[in-house]
Amino acid sequence: MKLHLNTESTITCSSCGHSENETMPLDACVYLYECTSCKNLMTPQSGDCCIFCSRGTHPCPTSQRDSRSYRVIPKQENAALESSHYETNRSLAG
Repeated sequence: MKLHLNTESTITCSSCGHSENETMPLDACVYLYECTSCKNLMTPQSGDCCIFCSRGTHPCPTSQRDSRSYRVIPKQENAALESSHYETNRSLAG
């Protein structure tokens, strides 16, 4: 089975409201994050493991894996997705 992880998240600054798209690491949590606009140093809210879980549009991959709502793509659906991707790429190349 193949697992679907969101690896992109938009972090919103708690001070100035600036939003920035970030790529999340797959194997670590980000505890400190500096806003690129106002230079505010943000930390996670109480109970969250990282800044993505507190201020991001998607929780970190570690939390996604631990979540019950984490989507497991069944083998049959995954095969269908891969074959449709192959057909699309093949028709573009031909």
